[in-house]
Amino acid sequence: MIVYTNEQIIKGIADRNSRIIEYIYSNYYDAIRKLILLNNGSLDDVKDTFQEALYIIYQKITLGELTLKCQFKTYLYSVCRFIWLNEIRKRHSSTATSEGLPDLNPSQFTIGAAAEAGFEIFLKHFQELSENCKKVLDMYFRNVSLEEIRLVMGYKNIQIAKDKCYRCKKKLFTRIYNNPEYKKLKDEIFMAG
Repeated sequence: MIVYTNEQIIKGIADRNSRIIEYIYSNYYDAIRKLILLNNGSLDDVKDTFQEALYIIYQKITLGELTLKCQFKTYLYSVCRFIWLNEIRKRHSSTATSEGLPDLNPSQFTIGAAAEAGFEIFLKHFQELSENCKKVLDMYFRNVSLEEIRLVMGYKNIQIAKDKCYRCKKKLFTRIYNNPEYKKLKDEIFMAG
């Protein structure tokens, strides 16, 4: 199986190379499908979110604004996650009272910039975790099964793997949620509506 580097993928997107686009779909689409379907989305939502994310990434590449400090898959996943959270908020606000969540207006802020800022905060706190937590969460975020995590990490049973994933995620997200930069970014996003 061919594996492309970040540089090859970025160049392929910029050149609209069909081989690279097919590679992205065949290797990364399932993770995005799982993310959205598990969060009340439909198959159409998966397709729309994936395409919107690729378009945002394409724009950032052509404007010379994309510098990856992680694997492309991780970046794509974070952009899709941000787009989907934005869509959930929009849907919620359209059915909620005026006291509900505000609608996020893409014309008032750059989704790509906000996703990148959020990802930078995520990455900073991820790097501060223990090596074991980083390894466990890396597998977890790549949708590796608990059984595989158990085998790789040498845990006695799946429950231990599950507990470790839970504790590492809790530690990571507690750090993120307590980060003043995250709180500021969250406030800016909600105020954009």
